[in-house]
Amino acid sequence: MENQTINNPVKGKNFRLLADVIGVPKRHINCGFRNFEVTEENKKYFEICKTWVGENSITLTGKTGLGKTHLALAMLRNFPMKEYNNETLEIFEARKIKNILDTSAEDSEEYKKAKIAYENELYKFRRASCMFVPMVELFIRLNEEAMDKGKLTTLNKYSDETYDCICFDDLGAEKLTDAKRENLYYIIDSRYRNMLPTIVTSNFTINEINDVEPRIASRLSEMGDIIQLNGKDYRLRK
Repeated sequence: MENQTINNPVKGKNFRLLADVIGVPKRHINCGFRNFEVTEENKKYFEICKTWVGENSITLTGKTGLGKTHLALAMLRNFPMKEYNNETLEIFEARKIKNILDTSAEDSEEYKKAKIAYENELYKFRRASCMFVPMVELFIRLNEEAMDKGKLTTLNKYSDETYDCICFDDLGAEKLTDAKRENLYYIIDSRYRNMLPTIVTSNFTINEINDVEPRIASRLSEMGDIIQLNGKDYRLRK
């Protein structure tokens, strides 16, 4: 459990449950705010991302090597925990934590974590469930899974409330055929209409996205902030 600056909405404490994120590539497994390289060029936008709490969506644009994927994963990991709307689950979680307090040695790490969770009423919450999916992989999945489950069922996996937040990484990494364009529009439009938190990264500016698909650019612009990162490719600075 990591001490964060976003408050627990119940008791106002600075403890929270980090989100469960599926689909994180091995190279990016440790990406977080703490190990992001902050410069004068990106400091302003880093703070916007760090204080983002998922009330709207966010699109990160800019040239390659500026840390867009790193920031996107950091935001996913820190996506706010969700309050249980099931009293039975809440009671069950509280009893699990109380049992640890009753049976564990007070100097053990397990006891210390359970004490923090109990005192801050974290048993009232669950970890957010998030997904990271590269755009190239998304289209491969759609092609493969549609054969077995049906295209609409597969599309809905990315456009409904199955996940609390989804990051679509590297929009524009490959040429959009008419079929891909319609699939992507369906997903973005569904998330737009249902006001589902979404993170998009792209090497394209929002104007360049507009040149390729105006409907998607328009919805991304209304869904939340468009952040244009600037600077030099950090890989070339090594």
